[in-house]
Amino acid sequence: MRHASFALALATTGLALATAAPALAAPAAQSAASTATTVSAMASWRTLRHEALPPQKGYFSTHTWNRPAGARVMQVKARCWGNDSNLKVNLWFLRKWGAGEKIAKSGRWRCNGKYGIVRISNAGHSLYWATFSLSKKHTVEYWVQYYK
Repeated sequence: MRHASFALALATTGLALATAAPALAAPAAQSAASTATTVSAMASWRTLRHEALPPQKGYFSTHTWNRPAGARVMQVKARCWGNDSNLKVNLWFLRKWGAGEKIAKSGRWRCNGKYGIVRISNAGHSLYWATFSLSKKHTVEYWVQYYK
């Protein structure tokens, strides 16, 4: 009889240990899920538009885009190929209350396949666009990005 009660106690303790292990693992799984949520909510560069414009020469423009609420850093990354001309990029914004438009930032670099960046760090207006200027006919690829 003594052995039976010992076996019953051992079985009960083993059962308690078996059920306790998943209960201890649950907070770790919950912690991993909350970490994944925190990582996805961290600030990072996000692309609003990525487009390749057909081969053109001269002065041409993109469509306008709206700055997302809360985004204070905006940039345009652009590149072209050919190594025989320079690409000039202007980042424009529309002023409030009918005051017209203004160039926020401009940059110039070679058409060698490497992208250049035109970035503003205190973006406060709502409507933006970019213009490009090339002396020879090239394809231009650009990304409109914001940091949030």
